[in-house]
Amino acid sequence: MIQSFEQQIDGRSMHFCASLGEGESTHRVIISRDDSAETLVIFDASGLIGTLKAEMAAPEKVIADAIQRACDEGLIERALDTGAVQNATL
Repeated sequence: MIQSFEQQIDGRSMHFCASLGEGESTHRVIISRDDSAETLVIFDASGLIGTLKAEMAAPEKVIADAIQRACDEGLIERALDTGAVQNATL
């Protein structure tokens, strides 16, 4: 499942996408630029509670929550400014 979204960065509207991905033992949401495969932010479900929450919630809700949090916390801007992938927990 992939969800596209726009965010204002330095006065410019930029396009991004968020998708669900599964690692070896965790669920994750990966946010990347829409025009490239450059990963900017990775949200991982960690621990038993985080994993259960990610499994029980609708995929659309997990992705929407990750997008909102990435925007609210400035994770996308930080990734673009530093060139480093930002990691956070779901």
